[in-house]
Amino acid sequence: MSARSRSRWLATGDGRTIPGMTNSTDLEIEVKTESSKAIITGKTSVPFRTFVGLVLQRKVLQLFKQWGEEPIILSSELLTGLASAPQDSPENRAHLIIVTLGVGTLFGIFALAVGVSILLVFNITLGLREFMLIAGGLAGVAILVGLLAKFQRVSRGQKVADTMEKVAQFLSKR
Repeated sequence: MSARSRSRWLATGDGRTIPGMTNSTDLEIEVKTESSKAIITGKTSVPFRTFVGLVLQRKVLQLFKQWGEEPIILSSELLTGLASAPQDSPENRAHLIIVTLGVGTLFGIFALAVGVSILLVFNITLGLREFMLIAGGLAGVAILVGLLAKFQRVSRGQKVADTMEKVAQFLSKR
């Protein structure tokens, strides 16, 4: 038994279209029926979460060369949802990095001001020596992080972007 499916332009809710859906192609599939269920021969059903997890956790660039034109079957609502989702572009990542670094700097200044204020309540003042120790400690941590990043052979921009995304996800869960 075979079924035919025609691809078309897919219009999303915000008026955009999916460029890969411009060619009108026929897809022939073999369908078996088992106890009132249709099974597509040679295809495996997996949850969307599992599929996306595999794609995000693996290096799939090589697979695009081999399987790039292979048709996949998914629901229209899922495809529309994917097309309507915001794009993950370098500009978005750069904006996220700048905002996160700015918020981190402001939080650090605020924490230092609170700490100094608490020390002043107890009549403890920080002199030049103490501030130099704090600055030296921060510089040492920065050097250590830089060395660790070089040893891991991950581009600095990608590592910072990944770290910022993790922080943003952590904060959004709360």
